[in-house]
Amino acid sequence: MRLRRQPAGRLSGAVVAVAGAVLVAALVAFAVILINQQSGDRQDIKNNFRDRAVVSAALTQSLFEASATASAAENTRRYGTREVSPQTLAAAQRQGQSSYVALLGPDGGLVAASPSTPAAVLKRLATDPPDVRTVAQGASYGLSNFLRFPGLQTFEYASPVNSSFGRRVLVTGVSPQLLAVFLGGYLKKVPNVGNGAAYLVDGNDVAIAATAPGAPPGTMLQNPDLVNALSHASQGDFGHNRYFVSAPLQGSPWKVVSTAPESTLFASVSGAHRWIPWMIFGLFALAGGFALVLLARVLRNADEIADANERLEEANEALERRARELARSNSELEQFASIASHDLKEPLRKVQTFTEQLARSESDRLSEQGRDYLERTTAAGQRMQTLIDDLLRFSRVATQGRPFEQVDLGTVADQAVSDLEAVIQESGGSVTVGEMPTVMADPVQMRQLIQNLISNGLKFRRDGVPPMVQVAGRADGRLAEFEVSDNGIGFDPRYAARIFKVFERLHGRGAYGGTGIGLALCRKIVDRHGGTIAADSVPGEGSTFTVTLPVKQAGDPVNGGAANGDRAETESGAVHA
Repeated sequence: MRLRRQPAGRLSGAVVAVAGAVLVAALVAFAVILINQQSGDRQDIKNNFRDRAVVSAALTQSLFEASATASAAENTRRYGTREVSPQTLAAAQRQGQSSYVALLGPDGGLVAASPSTPAAVLKRLATDPPDVRTVAQGASYGLSNFLRFPGLQTFEYASPVNSSFGRRVLVTGVSPQLLAVFLGGYLKKVPNVGNGAAYLVDGNDVAIAATAPGAPPGTMLQNPDLVNALSHASQGDFGHNRYFVSAPLQGSPWKVVSTAPESTLFASVSGAHRWIPWMIFGLFALAGGFALVLLARVLRNADEIADANERLEEANEALERRARELARSNSELEQFASIASHDLKEPLRKVQTFTEQLARSESDRLSEQGRDYLERTTAAGQRMQTLIDDLLRFSRVATQGRPFEQVDLGTVADQAVSDLEAVIQESGGSVTVGEMPTVMADPVQMRQLIQNLISNGLKFRRDGVPPMVQVAGRADGRLAEFEVSDNGIGFDPRYAARIFKVFERLHGRGAYGGTGIGLALCRKIVDRHGGTIAADSVPGEGSTFTVTLPVKQAGDPVNGGAANGDRAETESGAVHA
C-alpha cells in the first residue's frame, strides 16, 4: 500500500507546486493590471481637469472672435475713411466706457486718437507692441498684458479695420474692473471641483478675472507657489497638496488657470477608493492560498476540485465586475459642451438677427465691398451656428440616445442615401449599398453614423473624378461589420487615429467645408454601441472606414442612459434659463 501511495503523494506535491506557481503568476499579473488601472484612472482625472481649462479658454476666445466679427462692418464704416477725427474716437470711448481709443494705419503710424489718450500710451503704440502687430499681420483680435501708465491701469484690445487705405488697427484701453466682471461670469459657467478656483491671467501672471475672491484684477496671483509652478509647466502639483492646469488663449499672452485640492480632485482614486481594490486583491490572495490547501487535501476528489474551481471563477468574475465599475468615468464633461454651446447661442443669435436686418434694410445703400463684408459676417455666423449644433450633437450621443432595438442597417443605409440625394446629384457621384447585417442599436444614431461616412466620401473627392461610395457588410457570430469605401483623395495612413479626434482637420476650411466633428461623432456613436471604427487609406486612391458592432448588446443600459440624458438636459436648460 505504501508503495502505491508514494507516487500519488509525489504527484500531489507536483500538482500543488504547479498550482502554486500559477497562482503567484496570476497574483502578480493582477497586481500589475490593478496598478496600471489606478494609474490610468488618475491620468484620466488629470486630462478631464485640463479639459475644463481648455473649454474655458475656448469659450473666452470665441467671445473675442465673435465680437471682432460682429463689429467688423461697423468699424469699417466708422474708421475706414481717409480721415478720422479725434471726436469720433472720443464718442467711441464714451460709448464703450473705455480708457482711450486710438487708430493706427497699415504702417503702424497714428491716424487719430481720442483727446484723453495719455502721452505714455501713444509712445507705447509707436513701438509696434505685440497686440497691435498680431492684428496688423492678419489676426482677428489682439490682447495685451496688464499695462500701467501714470494715473492709468488698463488692458488693450486691438481689432482690425479693413479700409481702402489698407488694414488699420483700432486699439481700445479696457478697464480691468469691467473686464473682470464680464469675463468672471463666463469662468463660472464651466464647473470646477469643490474648493477649486479658476483664473484668467495675462503673460505676467497678473489676474484678469477669477471665480474666487483674493485675486483683484490687475494684481499678481497671491500664491507664490502657483506663480512658480506656472513658470515651469502647464499642469502639476504646487503648494500644500494642490493641483493646477493651464490652457492658453490663442492669439494672446493670456491663459486660463484652474486649481483644486488634490484630496478633492483625486477623491475617486485615493483613500478608501484606492485601497478597496487592494483589499479585494488580498482577499483573492487568501482565497488562492486556501484553494491550494484545499487542493492538497482533496486532490483525489474530482467533485470537490470542480466546486473549488467554480468558486474561483465566481471570485474572478466578481473582481472583473468590480474592475469595470472602477473604470467608469465621471459624466460631468458630457455637460460642458452643452453649457458652453447654450451660452454662445444667445450672442450669436443677436449677431445673426442684426446682420439679417441690415441686409434687408440697408443692402441697397451699401457699397459692393460693404455687401461683401455683410455676406462674410453672415457666413461666419452660420459657421459658428453649425459648430455649436455639432458640439451639442456630439455631447448628447451618450446622454440622449434612444433604447436599442433590432435595426436593419441596409434599410438605414438606403434612408441615408435618400437624405443625401441632392448632395449626390450635385457631386455627380454615386452610392452603392450592398448586403448589410441586422444589429441591436439606436436606429437614429446608426443613420447618423452611416450618413456621416457616406457624406465624408462624397465631400473629399478628387478634382475631375466623380465620387463613388460603396457600402456593404456582414455578420459573423456575435459581431457585425460593415465598410464604407470611396475613391476620393485619401489621406496619409499615419493620420488614421488623428482624424477621429474633435476639431482635427487634415485640410483647410477653404478647401473642404465642415467643422471637424463629423468623424469624432462617428467614433462616439460606435463607442456607445460597444464597437470599434478604423480607417485605412491610400493617398490619391480613396479611403475605407470599417465599423465593427456587437450583433446583440449585453443587458439594456440604454433606457437608463436615455433617462439620465433627458434629466441632464433639463437641468442644463434650467441653468441656462
